[in-house]
Amino acid sequence: MQSAPSSTPPPAILTQAKWIWAYKPNWDQINAYAVFRKDFTLTSVPIKAPLFITADQSYQLTINGEYVCRGPARGFQHSWPYDEVDVSRWLKKGKNLIAVRGHNPSFSNFQYLTQGYAGLLVAAQWGKTKILSDDTWQARRQESIRKDMVQSSLQLFQQEVIDLRAESPEWMLPGYDASTWQNACVINVWNGEPWSDLEPRGTAMLEENEIRPGRVIGRAEGKNAEDYFTTRNLSITRFEEGLAHEPFEGDIAAIPFSKTPANGWRSVLIDLGKLHIGSVILDIKGAKGGEIVETHHYETINADTLCPDFIPGAHCRMAFSQRLTCRPGDQRHAFYHAFGYRYMILTVRDSAGAITVSPSLCTTFYPLKHNGSFTSSDTALNAIWETCAWTQRVCSMDAYVDTPWREQAQWWGDARVQAWNTFHLDGDDRLFRRGIKQIATQKAASGITYGHAPTMAHNCVLPDFTLIWIVTLWDHYWQTGSLEAFEAHQDTIQSSLAYFREWTDAKTGLLHYDPRYWLFLDWTGLRKTGCSSVYNLWLLHALDRLAQMYALSGDKKQAATCRQWAKTQRTNLLKLIDKRSGLMRDGYDEKGRIDPSTSVHAQTLAIITELCPKNKKVMLEKRIVPYLRGEYTTDIHPSAYWITYLFTVLGENGYGADVLADIRKRWSPMAEHGTCWENFEPRRGDESFSHAWSAHPLFHLMQILGGIRQTAPGWEAVTCEPLFEGESAEVSIPSPRGDIISRWERKDGTISGQLKLPRGVKATLTLPGQKPLSVTGTHRYKL
Repeated sequence: MQSAPSSTPPPAILTQAKWIWAYKPNWDQINAYAVFRKDFTLTSVPIKAPLFITADQSYQLTINGEYVCRGPARGFQHSWPYDEVDVSRWLKKGKNLIAVRGHNPSFSNFQYLTQGYAGLLVAAQWGKTKILSDDTWQARRQESIRKDMVQSSLQLFQQEVIDLRAESPEWMLPGYDASTWQNACVINVWNGEPWSDLEPRGTAMLEENEIRPGRVIGRAEGKNAEDYFTTRNLSITRFEEGLAHEPFEGDIAAIPFSKTPANGWRSVLIDLGKLHIGSVILDIKGAKGGEIVETHHYETINADTLCPDFIPGAHCRMAFSQRLTCRPGDQRHAFYHAFGYRYMILTVRDSAGAITVSPSLCTTFYPLKHNGSFTSSDTALNAIWETCAWTQRVCSMDAYVDTPWREQAQWWGDARVQAWNTFHLDGDDRLFRRGIKQIATQKAASGITYGHAPTMAHNCVLPDFTLIWIVTLWDHYWQTGSLEAFEAHQDTIQSSLAYFREWTDAKTGLLHYDPRYWLFLDWTGLRKTGCSSVYNLWLLHALDRLAQMYALSGDKKQAATCRQWAKTQRTNLLKLIDKRSGLMRDGYDEKGRIDPSTSVHAQTLAIITELCPKNKKVMLEKRIVPYLRGEYTTDIHPSAYWITYLFTVLGENGYGADVLADIRKRWSPMAEHGTCWENFEPRRGDESFSHAWSAHPLFHLMQILGGIRQTAPGWEAVTCEPLFEGESAEVSIPSPRGDIISRWERKDGTISGQLKLPRGVKATLTLPGQKPLSVTGTHRYKL
């Protein structure tokens, strides 16, 4: 089930272009790469030169031999996204060349749903010069790329293996002889199926820069595996040859490789210093032709053996490797797909003489800026904040992704945390808004959303993530002050509510487990079968938010419906409060018996939803605070993701020092590594060491030490109640109305502080031993 197409009409010039491809768009498309060229002449260079471009599944654009950009953002063919790029800086007077490399996997994965067709669409008009994709473009398939390679992971695209002896890397340069190329095959007009409509990207283009981070830390050599040339999985073959390296220090600017042993290989191990995201570029000098150069990529290594962590049978089948075979002479090749890694094995095989290899990386970040900032006298917390900011950066691509390494999937529980991170780091809401739409677009037949989208993962329909999606409609309103996202997705809201009504248990009045779907809740042993308290508390939270938004939008009928449902839900959930302990129990089992467990999760959500305000103190003091202090033993632990909700509740209720202590203890190893982890103790080679769902200390540190918490939509109002731990702290939050700055310093027994508010923002300042004070503008204080 998919939502209605875009209501934004495409530019008029784009509607004149035609979808094209090399040969037939639906023939022999498995792992298909196609290249395109179009010459044109300019009498003068325009000051601005907007070019509209898209491809299914993706493109990489060069102009006059210089790389420009890649795209589009992930999407759905019924409203396929296009990019608008100002290409004036790459143009020149006289003859110009547009060259495009396109890719279509012809299978679906965790960011793409195939409709069986590939295509390229390009249009521009600069004065009298008009450029339209049609059958005058030259095109050819890159037939020297192997089609039968395995995917880089269960969730991503295939390994790239290319033979440059048959595939000149100069195909995109002016002056290249493309006389043997064919004319492009016209598929359809701009809105022909499967691309029945187009929509603007809606987010910024990626920040792409060629960088050369890291250093060589090891070297090795050995014999080629028997199947090294024919293998379908480069990673497995390289693993079987042995991944350990001996210590060796070197620069990566120009790595020399001497002649390889007979039927053998040499390799170096490169450490980037921390995980980066991008696609690999290799500059090779001195090749005689036939040398094989491979790159293999990992998140972690065994520091003692310099052996990357790799598990052949890991659930997600990570196999991040690629290969090129050299043509004679010097050459440069940019591999197509981007992924995240910290360590790279660069391997050379079958080299009859010395060659030099210079690896670099074309970054693929969403252009998040450090508009927000955090510094304190605690260097450990500063390092943690920077690590969280970097993790959020590498997990922001064309969408919020769980990890740039293993999946690159837009998981929506993760995205909620990432949006909070972004609002405090940069302030840009566009990835969040686009993601809200994409989650709303892909629904199961039952009416609820998939856990991430676009996706082929039919095992990833998460009812609790649908509830979180509803709550993120409120988050978007709270950040921007606009109900636009809420109003735009009524169809998905109502189909989801219909599902939750259908799955309400007649006896308990609560949501019941649906065995068709994955009820996630958290990576822990929470009750899921029967009627889960945590699941039902998420429903209560969603209903409360919907009631508020319907009231704000003027829909009294829907507001009343949601309020009444929430009232009934509260009544039914209150029956699970243990009268003796005052704690929230975890639900009902399959036979309708009360589960006596009282998880930290259930207490946390009971406080967030204000289920039983009089019991908040008990829930904090008997469960949540003792858990964080290590005084309460349980097998049901909040994950590195879910603990953000504990931190929020504790920070808002006077336990900020406990939160800081926990962050300092559990995030310091992450800061040392350089990125935040999927779990507190992830399995190397299997679970991710680059997960932004655990990068939430970014905003918790700002809220606790800076004291700034939003209290009105659009940041019209905030509270400021700093925790004066340490000697100093300074926080700047990039609200939609301007930077909100809180700073304080302890000196000679006196605390001097300042709160600076932009126009249109008011604050309630609460300081120790003083009555709350309403302030605007700049306010200074001393204690």
